[in-house]
Amino acid sequence: MKNRKFIVGGTIIFFILAILIYQGLNRSMMAYVDVRELDKADLVNTEVAQVTGIVQPGSVVQNESTGQLTFVLQDMEDPEATVKVRYRGILPDNFKPGLQVVVQGRIQEQEIVAEQILTKCPSKYNTEL
Repeated sequence: MKNRKFIVGGTIIFFILAILIYQGLNRSMMAYVDVRELDKADLVNTEVAQVTGIVQPGSVVQNESTGQLTFVLQDMEDPEATVKVRYRGILPDNFKPGLQVVVQGRIQEQEIVAEQILTKCPSKYNTEL
């Protein structure tokens, strides 16, 4: 009788832990797509995604009163594929137009509301092997 309680209790605890681990992994995983793949990715408005592209020259606008930055992110292979990005926060030091970036944020009505912007290292930092 006592062993049966341990087995039932252990099984319940195991399933609860399995469900919690599954939900945690599901929330931490995010899509990593190019700009041209956004339409095909079928991302829901609440999903966080990482989108890679190039900051389109001439598109960066900083609103000093609100601290909001907007720019257009264009695909690296198809310059016609673009998406608008809104961001409020601290920019990486080497952020500039023409640079490849990864924007992490939520896709909302044909734009990305960015939570974080990461810059790719320029090729001058890569060493030849």
